[in-house]
Amino acid sequence: MKLRSLGATLRIARRDALRAKGRSALVVAMIALPVLGVTGADIVHRSGQLTPAERTERLLGGADAYLTAYAPGSTVHQLPFADDGAYAVAPREGQAPTPEQARGAGTVPADLLRELLPGATLLPAGPGPTASAASRHGLLQTDTAEADLTDPVWKGRITLVEGRAPKAPHEAAVTRAFLDESGLGIGSTTTLKGLEKTPFTLTGVVEHPGDLGKVEFVGRPGEVVEALTALAPAAKAPTGLSEQATAKASWLVKAEAGKPLDWAGVQRLNQYGFTATARTAVLHPPADAELSYRPQRFSLDDSPRKNAAVVAATVAGMALLEVALLAGPAFAVGARRSRRQLALLAAGGGDRGHVAAVVLGGGLVLGVAGAALGVVGGTGLVAALRPWIEETAGNRFGHFGLRATDLAAIGLVGLVTALLAAALPALQAARQSVTAGLTGRDTVKPPSRWTTALGAVLFVTGAATALLAVGTNDGTGRGIAVFAGLDRMTLMVLAGSVTAELGLLALTPLLVSLCGRLARFLPLSGRLALRDSARHRGRTAPAIAAVMAAVAGSVAVGLYTASTEARDRETYRPHTPVNAVTLAVTPGDPQLPRLRSAVEQDMPGLGERADLSQALYSWCQGCSSEVTVKGGAPRLGVPGLNTLVVGDAAVLHNAFDLRDPAADQALAAGKAVVFDASRIHDGKVLLQLTGGFTSAPQPGSTPRQDIKEIAVDAVLVDNPAAARYGAGVVGARTVEGLGQGVTVRPVGAVWLPATAPDHRSQQRAEATTDRLAPLAQLSVERGFQPKGDLPTLALTGFAALVVLGAACIATGLAAADSRRDQATLAAIGAPPGIRRRLSGVQCAVIAVLGAALGTVNGFVPALALLRTRAIDYPGATNPVVVPWGEMALTALAVPLLAGLLTGLFTRSRAPLTRRLG
Repeated sequence: MKLRSLGATLRIARRDALRAKGRSALVVAMIALPVLGVTGADIVHRSGQLTPAERTERLLGGADAYLTAYAPGSTVHQLPFADDGAYAVAPREGQAPTPEQARGAGTVPADLLRELLPGATLLPAGPGPTASAASRHGLLQTDTAEADLTDPVWKGRITLVEGRAPKAPHEAAVTRAFLDESGLGIGSTTTLKGLEKTPFTLTGVVEHPGDLGKVEFVGRPGEVVEALTALAPAAKAPTGLSEQATAKASWLVKAEAGKPLDWAGVQRLNQYGFTATARTAVLHPPADAELSYRPQRFSLDDSPRKNAAVVAATVAGMALLEVALLAGPAFAVGARRSRRQLALLAAGGGDRGHVAAVVLGGGLVLGVAGAALGVVGGTGLVAALRPWIEETAGNRFGHFGLRATDLAAIGLVGLVTALLAAALPALQAARQSVTAGLTGRDTVKPPSRWTTALGAVLFVTGAATALLAVGTNDGTGRGIAVFAGLDRMTLMVLAGSVTAELGLLALTPLLVSLCGRLARFLPLSGRLALRDSARHRGRTAPAIAAVMAAVAGSVAVGLYTASTEARDRETYRPHTPVNAVTLAVTPGDPQLPRLRSAVEQDMPGLGERADLSQALYSWCQGCSSEVTVKGGAPRLGVPGLNTLVVGDAAVLHNAFDLRDPAADQALAAGKAVVFDASRIHDGKVLLQLTGGFTSAPQPGSTPRQDIKEIAVDAVLVDNPAAARYGAGVVGARTVEGLGQGVTVRPVGAVWLPATAPDHRSQQRAEATTDRLAPLAQLSVERGFQPKGDLPTLALTGFAALVVLGAACIATGLAAADSRRDQATLAAIGAPPGIRRRLSGVQCAVIAVLGAALGTVNGFVPALALLRTRAIDYPGATNPVVVPWGEMALTALAVPLLAGLLTGLFTRSRAPLTRRLG
């Protein structure tokens, strides 16, 4: 087509779009919405990808370097950004350490740094102990740190966002999460547990740009961390402190003017056991040849992430195809309304290409408008919602990430979607007879055999590709990007699902024609409706395709969600019987009696209480381990596989939901009660006492532990359900009589009410428990709790709306096209109600046929995704559960409702019109 012809085509398309503003707005909205969503997601993703300068600022603030005493006495190898990878090499046995290693091991790290970096300023930047701060509701667990926020060196690492920086003694700043959870505000005072004599005044709110949800108390240097660390060793009684044994001393470094720390300086510090992230080395990284550490690229089990990528890519691809099919009826309506104009174009010398180009031009014009609106709207939406997005994600954007290539690609996809939507109506308009277009009559042609055969081949090939590709995958290509960041399996599942849907689209004309043959078995209204739909397949097929696309998406997501929930329900393993309330404390906690009474007071109606104890084996002063039960059949995923519970008959009742008089009597008689036949031999069960190593570990050998076994009389209660919660129960007197360093320590209590306590009483009891003993835990076993089914319900509702909309649009178009036929019926004496019944049956036929095809097609991607999940979890159950309720609603109830509504709102009488001979 010449450029001049293309210009004329686009002008005609633009005028048609402006003439039919409602239809044009509908198409633009359909194209713009997915483009808007993808644009927003891309901008959020790109904005969260930090540049080296942004990463450096969040770690260093305004400093020149961040140093950590990683492994004093060893040599460290690291990447320029130490958090990306570092490891230490200690001197081998019998090998003398290097002078640097010896100096690093024998010198205080801070003093050594002052010698190595003369003229530099060191600011301690390591985290402090976790502490309990006084709040309006009791005590709040919080991280602690120290920083002089009046020094601009901290800006970017810890940023003051509200109030003022602490200046006077005993002033502090806290994060927003601290204020939200504590109920305090700026100007309030609080104390830290163990430092109650020193109240702190809160003067400002700070944030960590990379962790907005962090609960942290930031004091002035020298006022918090040292005092809390001094309290940590005295934690035998609960003090609310947990010493961070793995934390390493860290410093921010302000280098001497004109002497920045470069890569050579970093490597020099590595010789003494320090890691260093220096601004100069990160922004100007060394060549790969200068790196002594190259991390091996490996990942542990990231199958869930890969499976999520397959699901996301398949859903996105199917969604784009669905948008194209949903917009198809609107273009079909436009082509039908303009068929006289298109016929005049053909009569004036235009060929089929010109006629098709006019319809495709409409897709081009509306596609460009929708894509541009989606890109601009998505950008503006992210900009407007940026604070909310950052708060929800828990970190600030590094920058507002607008990547031109991404946005252009997203807009191009929207444009291609519009062109695909206009392709079928354009082909039908190009094949239209000029005479039929001028007179308003349609030429009836049988479905193309080649199209039908191609549709069958595409459906079978697509379904086989999606399903069999997963089964034959050997894992070698999993996760390796092949195209557009997608791996081979993802592409095959996506391509197979889309191909199968396209195959059903090609089969639609044949199916409509076959439905027309059933007309002779129906009364007059149904006979006319089926024959009219079969005769005018050009308007019926796009509507059926739109219904099919919407129902396919709903069925696929519903089937996948229901099957996933069924698998999660089967694999769920409760720690205690359903409704059980469990209180767990550290062994021998003196607060246990008060905790039991408080729980029963806050949760009335708990019923009988069972006191839980634990058998401990002590082989040296301060050395102990839990006594376990030997043997047992493997039960993968079952918690407490070899756990021995010490208690009386109430423990059997509450902790194991077992009420067996024989078991109660055996327990009272000093015997152990076990639930697995493989654990008991000759009426006895073996208890294992695991002690220390028998000898010093030797290179190349596996050290052995001292394990003793004690036989105890036992009875078997073959109860697989009880075996999930523990290996067995034994009385306290029996354990105490074993000797050999075995003692009994109380560890909690368990109740088993008829119904689970409500959430309000549980929260009240948890608050009391945390106040009395911060290390205690209170839990309520409520059984498997399915996740919200909102996506499935939303997609079912969306599919229902599309079924109603597409069917009604096609029915309205059919009513407009068949006015002459209806006038003829009225002229020969047909009753007025026949027009309503005719419209209702036409609408129901379109909705039922589209819903049936969509149901069949929805199984393809769903089953493929389920098979993908199955290879990620070998050996696990992978049930296929069909949500019959949602499917019946979408495939039967909604089509019938569409027919009834159409028949109800259709006028009975049609105006008589003149027929042109």
